[in-house]
Amino acid sequence: MTMPIRTLGPGSLKIGTTNSARDFSADVINTALEPSTDTEDNDNFLDGHVEGGMQTETWALTGSIKEDFSMDGLQVWCLNHSGQTLPFEWVPNTEGTMKLTGNVIVSSIKFGGDVKTRNSNDFSFTALDVQAKAYPDPKA
Repeated sequence: MTMPIRTLGPGSLKIGTTNSARDFSADVINTALEPSTDTEDNDNFLDGHVEGGMQTETWALTGSIKEDFSMDGLQVWCLNHSGQTLPFEWVPNTEGTMKLTGNVIVSSIKFGGDVKTRNSNDFSFTALDVQAKAYPDPKA
C-alpha cells in the first residue's frame, strides 16, 4: 500500500493548448480548485406535492501569484487572454497519482499593490468540465 501524498507541491499548473500552454508553476504561491453548490428552493404545488429544486455545481480555479512587471509576466498573459476558454492541467504533487483537468475562462489579474514590496495578487478563473485523471498518464 502506498502512502497518501498530503502536501501541495511540487507540482505544475498549465493553461492553454499543448503546444502553447502557459506554465503558471513558477509564479503560483497557492492554488485550489473550489466547488460551489447551489440548490434551488423546492416547488410546492396546490395539490400538496413537493418537487425538489435543482442542484448545480460550479468550479473556480483560484490562487495567488507573485507579481512580475514584464511583458512576459502572467498578468500580461492573462490580460491578453481575458475571456478566452482554454484547457488546464493541474498536478498538485508530482509524487501523487492524480491530476485535475478541464477548461478555464481566463480573466485579468490585478496589477500593483504596496510600494517597495514583492506583491502577490489573487486570481479566480471559472472552471468547466473538471475531471480527476491518473497521473502520470498511463497511455503515455
